[in-house]
Amino acid sequence: MAYVGNPDGGLSLIGLAQVRSDRLSATTRAMLSALRAQYLASMERPDEALSEVARADEYFVQRSPATDAPWLCFYDEAEHLGSTGKGLIPIARIRHRIELAAYRLRQAVELQAAEFPRSQTFSLTGLATLTMQLGDPKEAVALGTRAATQAIPFDSHRIQKELQRLAAASSRHRQMSDVVELCEVITRQSAAKAAL
Repeated sequence: MAYVGNPDGGLSLIGLAQVRSDRLSATTRAMLSALRAQYLASMERPDEALSEVARADEYFVQRSPATDAPWLCFYDEAEHLGSTGKGLIPIARIRHRIELAAYRLRQAVELQAAEFPRSQTFSLTGLATLTMQLGDPKEAVALGTRAATQAIPFDSHRIQKELQRLAAASSRHRQMSDVVELCEVITRQSAAKAAL
């Protein structure tokens, strides 16, 4: 629901899933809380989103991976940091405090295993965009170039959309030649994907 532009619908479905939270593992509850934080943040409800990130962290500490359902194998520390970091990005922007989200996203990028390159690319792109908006644009270019390179094998509309957000965030630094180069790489890549 949230991926098609209906975060309120996503919140409603999470609420239904949480009705019998006693039947959900701590890992599942952590994942649901991380998603809920993302949706709340996108709806400009920062205080609730921050509380939900704290709740997700509490659940994550309580998890027991050995007892999780096999489909939850992807939700490890890196995925948790990436998901909660994504939820904190809108709040970091509103409050002009890059550190609210950047640390989690950096850790996610570092910890994400080779078998989850798509998740790593999402975290990397989010970090690059946030850094372009609130941090050092040169660092953002390095992160963004890495993200664009990693995105090449993926046939993912969502990743392309995230890269286009990075290009849009870069517009205020168009006087820097390496920023212009990054935007050109993203534009070429998007055009090539669209032509397939």
